[in-house]
Amino acid sequence: MGLLLKIFIPLLGLALAFYFYSAPENFNEEMLRGKRVIVTGASSGIGEQMAYHLARMEAHLLLTARTEAKLQKVVKRCLELGAASARYMSGSMEDTTFPKVVVKEAENTWGGLDVLILNHIGYSHFNYFNGDVGDIRKLLEINFLSYVAMTVSALPMLKESEGSIIVVSSIAGKTGAPFSAPYSATKFALDGFFSSLRHEFIIDKVNVSITLCILGYIDTENAVRAVSHVIQDAPAPKEECALEIIKSGVLRRRELHYPSQRVGSLLLLRDIAPDFLDSLIRSNYKVENIRR
Repeated sequence: MGLLLKIFIPLLGLALAFYFYSAPENFNEEMLRGKRVIVTGASSGIGEQMAYHLARMEAHLLLTARTEAKLQKVVKRCLELGAASARYMSGSMEDTTFPKVVVKEAENTWGGLDVLILNHIGYSHFNYFNGDVGDIRKLLEINFLSYVAMTVSALPMLKESEGSIIVVSSIAGKTGAPFSAPYSATKFALDGFFSSLRHEFIIDKVNVSITLCILGYIDTENAVRAVSHVIQDAPAPKEECALEIIKSGVLRRRELHYPSQRVGSLLLLRDIAPDFLDSLIRSNYKVENIRR
C-alpha cells in the first residue's frame, strides 16, 4: 500500500486541491449555531462524536439510537458542552414507522429542520456470505429503506429551510470487498438512491444539498471489534471523522472521502485498474482468521 500511495498521491493531491478550492466557503462553527439537527445512530461511535461536535457549536439536537440508557448519557454530555437544546428518541429502524415518528418529533419541537444526518446501521456479520437472504432483507430495511423513509418525511421541512442531508456511507458502497456482501449491498443502494435524488433536486431547483460520506476503516468500537483481527490497516480516528462529516455537510459538498488519501487512492484505482485493486484488497486481509 505504501508504494501505491507514492505513485498515486500526486494525482490525488491535484484532484483534492481542486475539490477543496471549489468549495463555496470555509467552514465556521457559527454556521451550526441555532441549527436544528437530527443525528441517527447517535449513542456511540461516529454518531456520538458528531453529537458532541454539534453541541459545542450550539446546535439544537434530536438524537436517535436503539439504546435509551446510552442516549441519555450522550444528551446529558451534549447539554454540558453547550448545545442549544438536546433531546432523544430511542427505537429501532427495523420498525418501519420509527423514521416518520422521529421526524414528526422534530417538527413538533422545532417547527422545522435544517440538517438531517443519517448515520445508523444494523448489525452485520463480517464473514463469508452464508446464503441468508432474510439477513440481507433485514439489513436493507435498517441501512437503506429507513434512510429513504426519513428523507421523505423530512423533505418538506428541509425544502423550507434550504437545508442539508448528510448520508454516512462507506468505501464498501463504492467497491466490493470480501466478507461484507450484505453490508456492501446496502451501501451501494445508498449511493445509487441519493446520487439519483441529487440530480432530481437540481433539475427541480430544490435547494437541499446531499452529501455522501465515503468512509474507510474508522476506530469505532463496533468496527474494531468486527474486523481488527482480519484487516491489517490502522483505523482512522472517529473524532476527526465526525468533524469532517459535519464540515462537508454544512459546506454542501457532494462527497466526503475520509481518510482522504486512502479512500481517494482506492477510488482512483477502481476506475483505472479494478483487477489490481481487487487483488490489493484481498492481500490486505488475514483470511486465515476468518472462521466460516
